[in-house]
Amino acid sequence: MVKKILALCDKEESYLRHMADYLGKKDMRPFMVRAFTNADQLKKFTEKNNAELLLIAENAYRDEIKDWPIKHILILNESGNLVGTNVENINKYQSSENIFRTVMNYYMEENGLAGRLSTGNGMKIIGNYSPVRRCMQTTFALSMGQILAKKHKTLYLNFESYSGFGYLLNREFAADITDVLYYFNCEREKLPYRLEGMIQTINGLDYIPPVLSYKDLTEIEGKEWIELFREIERTSEYEYLILDLSDQMKGLFDVLRECFRVFTIVKEDGFAEAKLRQYEEVMKMMDYGDIAAKTKKWALPEFCRLPPGLEQLTHGEVAAYVKEIIEKDIYTYEG
Repeated sequence: MVKKILALCDKEESYLRHMADYLGKKDMRPFMVRAFTNADQLKKFTEKNNAELLLIAENAYRDEIKDWPIKHILILNESGNLVGTNVENINKYQSSENIFRTVMNYYMEENGLAGRLSTGNGMKIIGNYSPVRRCMQTTFALSMGQILAKKHKTLYLNFESYSGFGYLLNREFAADITDVLYYFNCEREKLPYRLEGMIQTINGLDYIPPVLSYKDLTEIEGKEWIELFREIERTSEYEYLILDLSDQMKGLFDVLRECFRVFTIVKEDGFAEAKLRQYEEVMKMMDYGDIAAKTKKWALPEFCRLPPGLEQLTHGEVAAYVKEIIEKDIYTYEG
């Protein structure tokens, strides 16, 4: 796919480096980022290269830039007074994430984005589900996701009723996975760009914030999730999709059937064994017995020390255990 140029221009070099580094860590398809410390450098570049989008600080902007061969221009406003004639201004002194989302939304609105991207990369879906509660399923799934993300582009989705992500990370999320589903249903051609504006990252692992209210989960059919997963596969470069599933998800068995591999955490006590037995019997009764063939059940050992936070899941006892599972039950499993 031909890359388009997103040019950055700012005389404030520290800010320029920060923004260029931030955008460099994002999946900026279809853009390639180029940075310039002054307008003269930028002009020489545009004389030989087509720039699709320019994000330029007020300190470097001048009116003649409107006549250069640049399709879209946004000014990073510093003074609070609008600069340029008929040129979009956005606040320079806001978070890089907000600037990124504003730029991508602006570009989408300006272009309509009728085309969609295709990679055909054969994304593998890994499901994590257990009928047994408090079994370290999320710790297991997140550890697997963060470890896989060291070598592969990986996306994690959590479908718990109360994930607590915002509180654990001390963050507020402007959007969650239901917003992704909304754009999928209403503006599907824009999904790849909307998705980029919503994705968060933790220790190299991409994730979309989980729902705030469990009611949102109960109102969405399983087939909608499956269609969304297939669209993510078709329009992204993700190699693995990690699903942290719960009973609140409608069509749970249908989603599990879509998985390349399913991991079920069990406990060695009577109540847990009874729950697991009933779960397996219901699967067979509803003609989902094929899920059992790709399910691996794990009774986790007792770990002396658990990771202190969600960002430290690639080190320690849990990580060593999960790495071994990845080698034996993901990389070598053919499905």
